[in-house]
Amino acid sequence: MWSSKLVVLTIYLSSVNKLCASDPTDNCRVVEGDLEYDLSDLSWSDYWHSTETLHTEHTKEYFISVCHPLRNAPTSCPGGNSAVCAVTIQDGDNATRVFHDMGKVPTEIKVADTGRLEYVYKSGQKCDRRGRDETYVTEVHLICSQGTDESMGPVLMSSPGCSLFFAWMTKAACPKKLEMANATTCMVKFSNSDYTLNLHTLHSLSYYNLSTPDESYEVNICGPVTNGHCGQDDATVCQLDKASTPTVMGTTKEMKLVWSNEHLKLLYSYDSKVVEFQFFCERTATLPEIYFVGKNSSAVVFTVKTSVVCTPETPDCVINDDKGNIYDLRPLYKPHGNWKVIDSRRDERETEGEEDRLVLYHINMCGEVNDEAFYHCPPGPIGACQTSIGASSAYNMGFLTSHPTVNADGSITVLYTGGDVCKNGQHSRSTRINLFCNQRELEPVLIDVTETCEYIFNWLTPAACPRHLKTGSDCRVTDPLYGHEFDFNSLRNKNNDYNVSDGIHSYLINVCGPLLSKCNGEDTSGVCQVKGTEQFSGGLASSNLTFNDGTMIMRFVNGTQGCEDGNKRSTQIVFMCDHEESGFDGPVFIQEEPCTYHFIWRTRVACPPFQVVDCTYFTENGTVYDLSELSTSLVNEEYYSPNHSKKFVLNVCRSIVHSKESRCPYKSAACIVDLDKENHAVSIGEVSSGPTIEKGSLLLKYPRGDQCKSDPSILTETIITFKCDMNALYPYPQLIAEENCKYIFEWATPVACPVNEASGIHGGEDCKVTNPVTGYVFDLSPLKKDNGYDVQGDGGIPIVLNVCDYVKSGKCPGENTGACFIYKNGRLASAGEANANLHYLPGFLFLHYDGGSRCRNGLERATLINFVCGAEGSAEGPVLVDDDLDNCTYHINWHTELACERRINCYVDTWDRRIDLSPLIKTSGNYETLNPYNRKQKFYLNVCRPLNQITGLLCHPGSAACLADAANSDPPLNLGHPMVTPINTNDEVVELMYSSGSVCQTNPGFPITTRISFICDEKVGMGTPVFKEITHDCQYIFEWKTSVVCNKSEEIPDSGPVCQIMYKAAKTNVDLKPLQKSGGYEVKHGNKLFKVNVCGPACSESSVCTTSNETYGSYKKSTLSWDFDKLKLSYFGGDSCSGALTGQKSSVIFFSCDMTAGFGVPVADDIMDMTQCKAVFTWKTNVTCIEGIYKTDAPNTVAPPVILPSSSTESNKTDAGKGSSENNSSVVPSADTQKKEEEPSHTDVTGVIATILVVSGIIFVIVLVLFKSERGQRVLSSARRLIGMKGYTDITQRPAESSSLIGSTSRVFRVDDSDDDLLRV
Repeated sequence: MWSSKLVVLTIYLSSVNKLCASDPTDNCRVVEGDLEYDLSDLSWSDYWHSTETLHTEHTKEYFISVCHPLRNAPTSCPGGNSAVCAVTIQDGDNATRVFHDMGKVPTEIKVADTGRLEYVYKSGQKCDRRGRDETYVTEVHLICSQGTDESMGPVLMSSPGCSLFFAWMTKAACPKKLEMANATTCMVKFSNSDYTLNLHTLHSLSYYNLSTPDESYEVNICGPVTNGHCGQDDATVCQLDKASTPTVMGTTKEMKLVWSNEHLKLLYSYDSKVVEFQFFCERTATLPEIYFVGKNSSAVVFTVKTSVVCTPETPDCVINDDKGNIYDLRPLYKPHGNWKVIDSRRDERETEGEEDRLVLYHINMCGEVNDEAFYHCPPGPIGACQTSIGASSAYNMGFLTSHPTVNADGSITVLYTGGDVCKNGQHSRSTRINLFCNQRELEPVLIDVTETCEYIFNWLTPAACPRHLKTGSDCRVTDPLYGHEFDFNSLRNKNNDYNVSDGIHSYLINVCGPLLSKCNGEDTSGVCQVKGTEQFSGGLASSNLTFNDGTMIMRFVNGTQGCEDGNKRSTQIVFMCDHEESGFDGPVFIQEEPCTYHFIWRTRVACPPFQVVDCTYFTENGTVYDLSELSTSLVNEEYYSPNHSKKFVLNVCRSIVHSKESRCPYKSAACIVDLDKENHAVSIGEVSSGPTIEKGSLLLKYPRGDQCKSDPSILTETIITFKCDMNALYPYPQLIAEENCKYIFEWATPVACPVNEASGIHGGEDCKVTNPVTGYVFDLSPLKKDNGYDVQGDGGIPIVLNVCDYVKSGKCPGENTGACFIYKNGRLASAGEANANLHYLPGFLFLHYDGGSRCRNGLERATLINFVCGAEGSAEGPVLVDDDLDNCTYHINWHTELACERRINCYVDTWDRRIDLSPLIKTSGNYETLNPYNRKQKFYLNVCRPLNQITGLLCHPGSAACLADAANSDPPLNLGHPMVTPINTNDEVVELMYSSGSVCQTNPGFPITTRISFICDEKVGMGTPVFKEITHDCQYIFEWKTSVVCNKSEEIPDSGPVCQIMYKAAKTNVDLKPLQKSGGYEVKHGNKLFKVNVCGPACSESSVCTTSNETYGSYKKSTLSWDFDKLKLSYFGGDSCSGALTGQKSSVIFFSCDMTAGFGVPVADDIMDMTQCKAVFTWKTNVTCIEGIYKTDAPNTVAPPVILPSSSTESNKTDAGKGSSENNSSVVPSADTQKKEEEPSHTDVTGVIATILVVSGIIFVIVLVLFKSERGQRVLSSARRLIGMKGYTDITQRPAESSSLIGSTSRVFRVDDSDDDLLRV
C-alpha cells in the first residue's frame, strides 16, 4: 500500500570525480536466463538524494547509493558498508538533525519480472517497532523505462514502520539479450570515459599472421588461434621457428587487460613466457595494424594501431585525401531521428513468443544516434544501434571512435567499433559504412554481417563526392558549379621555358606541352630541376588540369627516379586568381616535400569573368575621393555574422577574387556564404558603377544580386557607405542593416577622406595654409630672407627670390619683386611680384609669383615655387628644375621640413619581424630605369618619398614616380604620390602603392597609380626596379628584387670588444689580443687613409676610421665568427650611410692562417672600390693557426698561445710586438728565440694524418661517381669539407698535440645538414 504523504523530491548527481571511484560493476549485474541486467550506469554517483516533507512539518532527507557504500554523504551518516542514510530535521529555534542507517549494500539483485528488479538494502540500524527490536530495511523497485530522464532518480512511495519503499523508472532495468560466455575478459572502461571498451571487435575468426626475418607468429586478440600450427585449443600466440616446432606463447586462461600511461595493454602468459600487445589510438585506421616490436628470452612485444581503443568523440566530417580533394559528410548528420535500415532476412529476426520480429538498424553520421519515441538505442556516444520492431531490446553497434577515411578508390569508410558482444562473447558488434559518390541521395543498404559481427552498409550519396572536382585536358577545365571553362594555353611560353629558383636549384617549367629545352637528354618533361651540371626530371609534360573547389592544379608525375626510398619525382602547380597579374612571369617556388616540388602561379587566367570600374569620384567643386586603395586584385574583405553561421565576402569597385574560400557567383562584388549549408554562396550584388555621393554620404552600390527569398520579385542589393576616419587603424566593413533584401555596410577608413578640394587647390594667406582634411597648418614664414636666395639657373643665369615677401637688398628691380634673374650684362628682370598666398595640394605646397617683366613673346614672366616634404636628410633649398620659355615661367622645387605634415611609414610589420624599406630611400638622385618595351621612355622613382629634384625635367611636385618620354614634348606623367604605407603580401614580398597620379591617357576614368613589388633576393644587394606592365586600369607595375626584404637574422651588438672565439679543431680559443696596437694600423686605399685596430679603438670609439674622421664601426659593437676556414671580425654602428641596409657604415676583417706572416697587417680588399658604406680588409696572421695557439713542451696541458712573428715587415712586427706586450701579461718570445726551440716531435704524425685525409677525399670522390643522385652531392659536400679543412679533425687527438696545416684551398664550401645523414651510411 502506497502512502498518500506529500513527497517533494530533489534528486541530483553529486559533483564527484567518477574516475576516482572504485569499479562497482562486480555486484551490479544479474543474469536471468538469456537476459542480462546491468545497474552500472546508476553506480557512478556518490549518492542519490530525496527529500520528504512530513505532516508534522518535519523534513526527512534520504541518501541512497547503488552497488557501493555511500560516498561523500553528510558527515554524520553512518560509515562502513551503509548504502542508505535517513536524516530527520526537526524545526525549532535550534534545528536538530537525527541520522539513521537504513540499510547496507545489497549482495544481490532480484529479477521480479521481465523489466522489473528488486534491490533490497538490509541490516540497517536497530528499529523499535511496537516493542520489538528490528532493523531498518530499504527496498528499491527498478522498472524498465527507455524514455525516462535518469536524473529523476528513485521516488519514495511508502515508509511503514522500519521499512522504506522506493520506485525507480530507469533504462538500467531494461534487459539485454545475453550472448556472452567469457566476454568480460576483454572489456574495460575507457581510460577517460565511463563507457565500456570492448576489445572483442578485434577478434579474428582464425588469426593474424606476423613475420620477422627470423620467425613468424600466429596471434589473436581476445580469443584463441583457430586452425593454427600450435594445435592447442586455448593458444592465443603461436611462435613459428624454422629450426624448431611451433611454440605456444600465451593462452586465454592467462589473459589480462590493463591501462598503463594512457595506453591499453593486453597480456598473455604461458609457461613463464609473457606476450604484450600495446594498443594505440589511430582514428583513421580502417583495419588493425599489428607490428612486431621486439623480444627477449621471456617476453615478446607487439603494438596495435586501431580506432577501437580511441575514446568516443564526435568525428571530423570535413576531410581531405592525399590529392587535396575535400569531402564534407555533414549533410548526412540528423539532429533528430536517424537513418533506418530494415533487415528482412528471416535468420536475423528476433523471436518473442511465437512472433518473429523484424530487425531495425539506426544509423547517424557525424554524431551519435538520437533517442526516438518508439525506439530507444542504448545511451552513450554510439553511431549505430540495432532494435527489433515492436520489442524493447536494443544493442550498441559501435562507438564513435574513428574518423572517416578516404580510400584509394575514392570511396569513404566510416567505422563504429566496440559495441555489444555477440557470438557467445567471442566478438563484439561493429559497423562499417562504405560511402560512394553518387549524384542522387539514396538510403544506406545492409550488405553483409560477417562472422565477427561486423555490419557492413553501402551508401550512395552526393556527400561522398569531392567538392566541385573536375579534371580537364588540353590545358582546359570547366568549373562544375558555374560552368565556366578556364583555358591556360596562353601561359605556354613558346620562346623560352620559365626559369624559377629556390635559392639552391633552378627549375625549368613549361605548361601545355613539353619543355623547349631537353632535361637530362630527354624531351618529354614538363619540369626539370637543375643543380650545376645535374638535371632531374620533375615530371613528364602534362596538359591535364584539375579544378578543385575554386583552385586549379596541374600535376607532373613520373619524373626521375632515385628520390626518397627510390620514388619518382613529381611537381604540383597551384594556379590562383589575380585580376592584375598576367602570369607571364611564371610560377613561384613554395616548398619541396619528399619527391614533390610545389609552386604557386598567380595569374588572371585563373580568374572567371570579372568587372572593374573606376574607384574615384569628383564633385562639382573639384573635390576628389579615391577608393582605389581598397580595391585589391589578390584578396577580398570578409565579415562574419555574430554566430559565425554566415560569411560576407566583399571587394571594392571590382568583382570578388575567386578562390576556394570565396566560391561566390561570377561577377558578384558581394556575396553571402552559408557556412552551415555546405558553404553555399549567393550573390547580393554585382559591380555596376563607381562610388557616388548621396545626401552627403560617399556610397558604393552593388545591384542585381540573386533573387530575394522573401520576395522573389526583387533582387538583392548591397550598399557600402564610406566614412572618413583618419584615426581608423584597422578599417573593415561592418554590416549595419539588412532589410528588404538590401544589405547595408559601413566602412570607416582614411581612404574615404577627400583627396583635395576646390579643384585640388586650397589657398591661404600670411605664408600659411591649412590642410582641409586634417586641419594641419603649414607655415613657411621662417623661410623669409631679406637678401633673398641665389639660385643658379640654366646656362649660368642666376635667379634671386624670396619666400612670401619681396627681395629687399636691391638685388631685384622694383619694390615688390619676389623673384628676378640677372642677365650676363648685369641687367635685371622681374620674374614675378611677391605675395604670401600659399597654396596646398596633396603632396606639396606652392607660391605663384606673376606680373613680372615681359618676355619676347609678350607674356609676363612668372615664378612657381613648389615646396615638397623630401626624404629625411635630403638637401634643402631652392633648385631651378625648369624654365618654360614658351610660357615664360620659372619652376623652382624646394625640399623643406616645413612642408612636412607627416611622412608615410616605410616599413611593414609581420607577425615575427619588421620589414624596413627605408634603406632604399634616396636622399639625392633617383632610381632610373628604361621602359623595356619603349627605350625612349625612362622612369624615375624613389621609395616611400617624393622624387629628388631633376634639373631640366618637370616631374609633378611631390610625386614619387614619373615617366619621361624623349620623343614627346609633353610634361612627364605623374605616376603617383607616396600616400599609403607598404603592405606585406607574403613573408618575403612587400608591395608599395603610389596613388593619385595623372589622368590615365587610355582610360580617362582612371587616375594613374603605381605598384612596386619588392621581392627577396639575397644576391642582388639593394637591387633596382624593373618595369613589368601597365594594367587596363592604368596601374604601372614594377618588380624590385632586393635583399632588403629578406628575412635576415639581426646581428646583436656586443657590450664590448670581442677578441676570442672557440676553435673546435684546436679545442681551445683563438685570441686576437696580441694583434691590438695602440693607435691602430694605417691602411691606404685610394685617396683614403684608414686606421684599423682589433680589441680596441683606432680613433675615439671606432675600430675602423679614416684620417678625415669617417667611422666604420664602434669597437663596442662587434661580432667574431668563423666564415668557413677564415675568421671574420665585423664592426657596426659607424657614420650614417643611406645605401647600407642598417643605415650606418660598417667594416669587416677576414683573418686567414699564414705561419710565415707573423702577426701580419691588415690589407684593403679590392671590393672596397664598389662599396660606399662598408670597409673590407684581409689579414694574414699566424695567430689563427693551430701552431700559434699551442705550445708543445707540456704533454698534457694547454698552454697560453705562442705567437710566431714573421721576419718580414720589421716595422709592423715591432709595433705589433709592442702592442701585445703592452696589453698582455704573458711575454711573447722573439722570432730568434723561437727559431732556437726544437721542432715538435710529432710532425711525422702530422704528415701521416694529412696523407690519410687526402686519400679519404679521393675515395669519397670515387664513391661520388657511383652515386648519380643528390645523395652523391651530399657525399661530395662532405668530401670537399674534409679535404679543404684546416687543422685536425681527429676527435681522439690529445689537447697537447699541435700540427702542421693541411694545404690551404681556394674552394668555397656550403655547410648543410646532409653530412649527418652521411655519418649514418
